[in-house]
Amino acid sequence: MNNTSDFNLKKVLPAVLTIAIGMLLVMMDTTIMNVTLPHIQTAFHQNLSNSQWLITAYTLAMATVIPFAGFLGDRFSDKRIFALAIIFFTIASLLAANAHSLQSLIIWRIAQGLTGGVVAPIGIGMSFKVIPMEKRGSMMGILGLPMLLAPTIGPALSGFLVKYFNWSTVFLINLPVGILALIFILLFLPNFPANKASKIDLKGALLSPFAFPILIYGVHIGADKGWSNPSAIAFMSVGLLMLLLFILVELRVENPLLHLRAFTIPEFTKGISLMWLNQIVVFGAMLLVPLYLQNIVGLSSVNTGLMMVPQAIASFLGMTIGGRIFDKFGTKAAVLPGFTLGGISLILFAQISPHSSLTFTLCAIILLGLSQGLVNMQVNNHALQAVPMKNISRVTPLTNEMMQVVNSFAIAFLTAFLSSQIKNQSSLSPLQANLTAFHHTFWLLLIFVSVGFISSLFLRKKVKV
Repeated sequence: MNNTSDFNLKKVLPAVLTIAIGMLLVMMDTTIMNVTLPHIQTAFHQNLSNSQWLITAYTLAMATVIPFAGFLGDRFSDKRIFALAIIFFTIASLLAANAHSLQSLIIWRIAQGLTGGVVAPIGIGMSFKVIPMEKRGSMMGILGLPMLLAPTIGPALSGFLVKYFNWSTVFLINLPVGILALIFILLFLPNFPANKASKIDLKGALLSPFAFPILIYGVHIGADKGWSNPSAIAFMSVGLLMLLLFILVELRVENPLLHLRAFTIPEFTKGISLMWLNQIVVFGAMLLVPLYLQNIVGLSSVNTGLMMVPQAIASFLGMTIGGRIFDKFGTKAAVLPGFTLGGISLILFAQISPHSSLTFTLCAIILLGLSQGLVNMQVNNHALQAVPMKNISRVTPLTNEMMQVVNSFAIAFLTAFLSSQIKNQSSLSPLQANLTAFHHTFWLLLIFVSVGFISSLFLRKKVKV
């Protein structure tokens, strides 16, 4: 499908919804563990340090396999790999639910990460092949649903399941979703031709499974034990060195695992840079706002979860409006208002106190949601639309892998900044110290939003390959 005349909503919409269900299945498992972890600790009589590997192992496994998504899709067909990933992810979920020790549960979490890691890059790549350019803004917004629903539904659903059932049901819930996704794949996804002649980049294949996971693991250690920790320094140094070697290799081979030459395309680089900036704000907000509502405003965890629902609704609304604006007027027309609303939201958050009204707090949350919806998928579409279609299968893994790295650094950096600000306010009462630290961190996020706004001014109105 290359133009509007080829567009058939009855064929395209079910295909895009199918991909969204598959992505939601995997993304939910990135958000369920925070609530489930204490219950697993109790069940297996483990400490937090050991149990934390359920999150770390899953993240590292995903980072390991993402670079291979493009090659696997090209060589064996996108639809086949997408279906197999969903099947094995669902099986791994069943095995995780029946784990009898923390060690075996970690193994099945690794299996989940290794199979689920290819779902998003292949799914987004298939969407670009199915949706004509003129409709990508509005239709690709559907793929943003998993990104909105997973952070909201994941913790709430896992909290309900562990409260009224047990921790294993958090994994068992994946079974009906996985089966539904598989049925939809068979019914609605078109067949994508496989390139049997596609050869793997052996040097890149040897370097990437070490470079990205080692670097991300080093960041995790630094965030947990301090940036001067010898292990953190060692892992980050080795990871950066291997990443540099990987980049040099990928720029020289004919068929790289990741199409790094995409960064020579100005509009791709602008779009992906804005995506990174926005992701720092998104992850910062996901980290800070719930903590803020509980520790400063004094809400319970249940009420905090309910307060975050309007953000998801506003994000969906912003994504829907932003997609239509993107199709009609281009990226800049959606992104500039998005960053503006994000800036206003962060200014409001920097004024909130325990005495602020519920309306004031909800206003800040809703504006933040609208901002995320207007910006996120639009800059992603802008970047990918600048890339020739023949390279899209090697670019979507690149953007997904880089987001893993950016997210790790964002969480580690903002957590460290917040902690340092609390320590700097030691002369104040604990509540006032926390309040001041949160305000300073929201002002820091405002700087990222401001840079995003200014950078957006340099985007081309519309990108055509």
